[in-house]
Amino acid sequence: MIKKIFLIIFYYPLYFLQLENYQLKRFYRAYFKKALSLTNPRQKLVFTKKLIVLILISLSIIFFEIYFLFKSNPFLFAFLKSLIFILCFPVIIGLSVLIFLPFDLLFKWLIILKAHQKIKRLKNLKIIGITGSYGKTSFKEILATLLGVKYKLVFTPENKNTPLGISAVILKNLKPETEIFVVEMSAWQKGDIKTLCKICPPDISVLTGINESHLERFKTIENTINTKFEIVKYAKPNALVFLNADNELIINNYKKFVFKKEVIFYGKDNIEYLGYKIKDISFNEEKLTQSFILEKDNKETFYEIPLLGEYAISTIIGAILLSSKLGLNESDIKTGLSFLKPIEHRLQPIKKDEFLIIDDSYNGNPNGAKEAIKVLSKFKNKRKIYVTPGLVETGERTKEVHLEIGKNLATAADLVILIKNSVTNYIIEGLLENGFKKENIIIFNSPLELQEKIKEILKPNDVVVFQNDWPDNYF
Repeated sequence: MIKKIFLIIFYYPLYFLQLENYQLKRFYRAYFKKALSLTNPRQKLVFTKKLIVLILISLSIIFFEIYFLFKSNPFLFAFLKSLIFILCFPVIIGLSVLIFLPFDLLFKWLIILKAHQKIKRLKNLKIIGITGSYGKTSFKEILATLLGVKYKLVFTPENKNTPLGISAVILKNLKPETEIFVVEMSAWQKGDIKTLCKICPPDISVLTGINESHLERFKTIENTINTKFEIVKYAKPNALVFLNADNELIINNYKKFVFKKEVIFYGKDNIEYLGYKIKDISFNEEKLTQSFILEKDNKETFYEIPLLGEYAISTIIGAILLSSKLGLNESDIKTGLSFLKPIEHRLQPIKKDEFLIIDDSYNGNPNGAKEAIKVLSKFKNKRKIYVTPGLVETGERTKEVHLEIGKNLATAADLVILIKNSVTNYIIEGLLENGFKKENIIIFNSPLELQEKIKEILKPNDVVVFQNDWPDNYF
């Protein structure tokens, strides 16, 4: 009981504050919704410098308040009031965020300014900016692998895609001899990509796709479109632009943003915009590879890649086209492709005991879910199991998105395992509407319960897709 009170009053405020990136409105919403029911936090609290400063500010507020209470009031009254004050720690930590905010903004501004000045000094550096609602990390990893054959390059690590994170990479990793900087650019609201482009304006901009991902934050799909196209609008005036022709929202809107910039389309299906054809796509269930033939300029080239999901073919082609523009020949590209490995947590195959696990826990968007289901459907000699809590931040399209997931799953999976939350019933409804048997749906109340019982469900020769990971701050 005492431990639970401690967690609710002191630990969980810090935990949810960090999960919500110190945004007070979202922090309090998550805290008051989840703190009482949370039993086993899924992530670890990281005591960063910022969090330690906020804790010290909060303790200082508590100390001085208690000091003056005991100084000016009878002991019992001061003790009771001090106890009540300490129990208000969730409010105090929020107050500490507001107190620290001006200093935090100044610190960030100085770091970002320093990074921008360094970028300006590196005259021969070519910057490649990559953004999108999905596919940006995969594109970055594949492109960096190819370009690394010929160039000295730096690319942003997975979680370094914000102004402060990218600035830290610039200050720490960029050297005078660095030739290419590949930057993954993330956005939570309108103007975020514009800010990143001011720090490191792209010579080449890549837009991988647009969908309902983070629609709860963007509010409307129009805001999402405008934000993602900031990578084109705020690139250098003579920037080269690579666009995914298979994405309808890109094709329907790109003319409003490209102005006179040169545009190169990549993709797999939209032949009207592509100067090549993809044919003979095949999936090798034993080797866990895909192969295809690229027909371009009256020449056919065979490729085999250790990546699952047909979206990977589009991404590979995009990276090949971009690499060719930067001077890589076919031999360089083949060498780069030979170094490719499955990308962690994005349809990453993991052979464990007698099972095949496909870890897709970082693909939390509608296109990613559709691709994961398609991959599962390609296995012919295994029992196919799909595990998901659903998707977060899909806003007003939440029901529609999860109904579609259920309908698609009905023809691909043999067994569907759901982790109960606010979207579970929509997935079930979609499954049942498309003829899936109710007895082949298993629901767990928490990820912990799933972890405890999953081994009782699995059988030899199963393939299991774990799609998306639902953090504790969602409900």
